[in-house]
This record gives sequence, C-alpha cells and structure tokens, in this order.
Amino acid sequence: MKFVSLLVLVLLLLFGVVVFLYISNNDLEKYDNPYLENPIESNTSMNLISAIYLDYRFYDTIFEVIVFFVAAFGVNMVLEKLPDSKKTKPSKLISIHSEEVDLRMEIAGSFIFTLSVIFSIYIVFSGHIGPGGGFVGGVVAGTGLLVLSGSKDLNRIEENLNSLHIHEIEQSIMFFIPISGIVGLLLSNAGFSNFLPQTTPGTFFSGGNALLFNFLIGFKVFSGTWTILYHFVRHRGVI
Repeated sequence: MKFVSLLVLVLLLLFGVVVFLYISNNDLEKYDNPYLENPIESNTSMNLISAIYLDYRFYDTIFEVIVFFVAAFGVNMVLEKLPDSKKTKPSKLISIHSEEVDLRMEIAGSFIFTLSVIFSIYIVFSGHIGPGGGFVGGVVAGTGLLVLSGSKDLNRIEENLNSLHIHEIEQSIMFFIPISGIVGLLLSNAGFSNFLPQTTPGTFFSGGNALLFNFLIGFKVFSGTWTILYHFVRHRGVI
C-alpha cells in the first residue's frame, strides 16, 4: 500500500515538472477569456463555475486535487506511526473508540450518514447543471462518515471501506487524471481538453468531461477527507 502511494506521488511530481517545463519553454499567446463569451455554446454546462474549473481552468483544478492528495498522504504517513487513543473499560452502553454512546445516537449517526451520502451523490452528478460539484460532494460524504464514526466503531468503518477497496480506487483515480490529460492531447491537440461529447445544455450528459471529473474528484475528496479524519480521531489525545 505504501509503495503504491509513493509511486503515485512520484508520478504526480514528474507530471508537474513536465507541465512546468512545457509552460516555461513555450510563448503562450494572450487569449480572451472563453468563459466570458458564449460559455454555454462552447461547454454546454449550465453551471458556469463547473465549466471554468473542469474545462477552461482545469490545470488549476488538477493541482488542487494533487495538493489535497499530498496532504492526506502526509497525514497518513505521519500519524500512522503514533499509538492509538487509550480505550476505557466497556459498560452497559455501546463503547465507541474510548467513548460511550446510547442507541439513539447510534441510529441518528446512521441516519445522518445516509442523508449525507444521498445528498452528496445528487450534488456530484448535478454539479454541471446547478450548484454543486465534486469538491463539495466529496466533503459532504466525508463529513457524514465523520458523524457515523461518532456512533460506530472507528476501526470497523475503516475495515468496511478497505473491503470495498476505497483507497485502491482513490489511487487509481490519481493515475487516471494525468492519463486523461494525455487522451485530451491526442484527441484535441490540447492537454486536458474537453474530449467527451457535449450534448444539449441542461441535460444529464451535457458539459463533456464535467460529469466524469465531478465523480472522480468527489470520490477522491471523500476518500481523502476520511483518511485525514480517521487518523485524527484514531489518535486523539495522543497528538
């Protein structure tokens, strides 16, 4: 697992060096902002913010995702070496990683988590049509998981996520995003170009790459948010 994470980090750093060298060795001409002139016709996303950060300014978005990945990776590497929080003796109440909760809190935590997942899916897959997007959706789902960790066993949640290969999928996404830039370069002669078909504005598949990248970014932010929260809750009282 650590080897794969280090490999992904090295590939992302090499990717950043290549982009920097490409930009520094080319005279970039000044263009008018395309998102100020008929953005719906050129992108078909009804949400102008989505069109900007998933198409016109996608380079900025890529490096924001990389920064978040490196932050989660750093937290995981540093806090993994610390001892866990001390646990208290169990009692008649449900014992949850050194604290006790009653049945009402357990039910409420599961209910809030379910609502947060449903809402997260909605804003991720409609972010190119209305307010929302991958970053917001990922944080909402991760926050719901934090609430759930207050009423469920923390390590059991992590084990369930591992059984679903959540972290492996997250790392695969970090592989896929640079590859998508190469695909755009081959298909449209521009890295990270909007290479998927753009349908009628306002429809589910409008916006070209928007739907795909909102999902990928949302999943990445969800997994990274949980990684950070998991280690801070697991080692609370120690750090």
